[in-house]
Amino acid sequence: MKILTLALSLALTCSTSFALQVSDAHFPENVEASKTHPALTLNGAALRELYLLVESYAGALYLEQPSQDAQTIINSHQHKKMVFHVLLKKVSARRLSNALQEALVLNINQELHTQLQPAINAMLSFFEGNLHNGDQVEFIYTPNKGTEVVIGGISKGTIQGKDYFDSMLKVWIGENPVTRSFKEQVLGLATL
Repeated sequence: MKILTLALSLALTCSTSFALQVSDAHFPENVEASKTHPALTLNGAALRELYLLVESYAGALYLEQPSQDAQTIINSHQHKKMVFHVLLKKVSARRLSNALQEALVLNINQELHTQLQPAINAMLSFFEGNLHNGDQVEFIYTPNKGTEVVIGGISKGTIQGKDYFDSMLKVWIGENPVTRSFKEQVLGLATL
């Protein structure tokens, strides 16, 4: 099992910037501002393991205003970005999306699940083929717009509204996260 380590990365220009290394995934400290979002800061990152020995993915959360309080993050109307970095050799994109849906169901009530079903169906339609080690899936929330889903660097579409992203975020930092340690690391409460 690979150990999570805090690493200092050296850019080609010899300037330094802090980054987080989670298994084979490298997460920069900041995401530069673009036409669609301001600069975002790494709030925390964690490793998701299956059966305590199979590294599934590394996840990172980026925020405009970092916070260690889960409810504050969920309720905020800031730009947010969740990054899934695939660590398995190969996984069906559909299998990954189904796992996300199952985790989602554990964190929202039936009424909200029914309300979000069209958004969940849209998400499922974005996933096709296989994902391989090193591929990334990004959920990028833009206030007053919705959640853009980017798979392997390709934008697959945008799911309107805030409820969908908030619900996805609960998979990591809600009442029933994938694991407690994952939640604490994404919130920056636990050292890596």
